Amino acid sequence: MLVCCVLPRVAPAQEVYGSTLDAQASAARTAAAEDGVEVAALAEAFCAVYPDLRSGGLPAPAGRHALEPLITLGLDGALTAARHLHDAAIRQAPGDKPPFADGDLFSSLFEGATSCRVGAVTLARNTASVELRYAHEAGTLMTSWTDRLSILRGNDGWRIDDVVYDGRWDFANTGSLRGMIESAAAADAGLPLAD
Repeated sequence: MLVCCVLPRVAPAQEVYGSTLDAQASAARTAAAEDGVEVAALAEAFCAVYPDLRSGGLPAPAGRHALEPLITLGLDGALTAARHLHDAAIRQAPGDKPPFADGDLFSSLFEGATSCRVGAVTLARNTASVELRYAHEAGTLMTSWTDRLSILRGNDGWRIDDVVYDGRWDFANTGSLRGMIESAAAADAGLPLAD
């Protein structure tokens, strides 16, 4: 007499495929976590350099030198263009105040922040956004706000590509650092400004 039992049928291909997907998902989660740590460290490095940047107007050479390893070539080029606009305005009208001569260019508040802390990090494939929690303390008054770093991944890793101003008060810097520089360059060239 032959007795047979029925065993559940398991498709070997599904097991292998499932294991592969699990491994890929795990690798993707690990890579994202590593990217998040790298992006947060970049933002922390920016906050460490920030006191040298808020001197008013374009950064002094020491601040610019400290900033360069943290930024994309695009942002570096925009800051160079701003310096050229600034220097050309001084040559053309030595008694007038040139563009980018004063005010904090790296935050929404003209006076700049007295503290900078890294907030939430948002990652996409090759882009990231990091909240910067700024505060400005003057005597008994404190102003707090959040701006954002726009960060890109390139061949040399993650770099800051722009500062996005999120301050919501009268006379706050609006838009972004690169947008402000591009608008000034367009105005200098006599081009119509985009809305």
